[in-house]
Amino acid sequence: MLTPKEKQVDATTSPARFKLRWIVLLKDLSFFGSVSLAQLMVWRVLRRLRHERAARLKRIKLVPDANDEKDK
Repeated sequence: MLTPKEKQVDATTSPARFKLRWIVLLKDLSFFGSVSLAQLMVWRVLRRLRHERAARLKRIKLVPDANDEKDK
């Protein structure tokens, strides 16, 4: 348990400690922004590849099976 004097010291935040909190907060926000941007970039690439694959599969013309022609 803290003594009243220690509580008073904790209550008054020094300017250096306040500045340190802002620095940590800004670094956290910077990291979050970098991770979000990387996630967006990966998502866009995967989406483009998925669309390209779908378009490529639509262009493929299947050769009719020889057995299907005999049945007709």
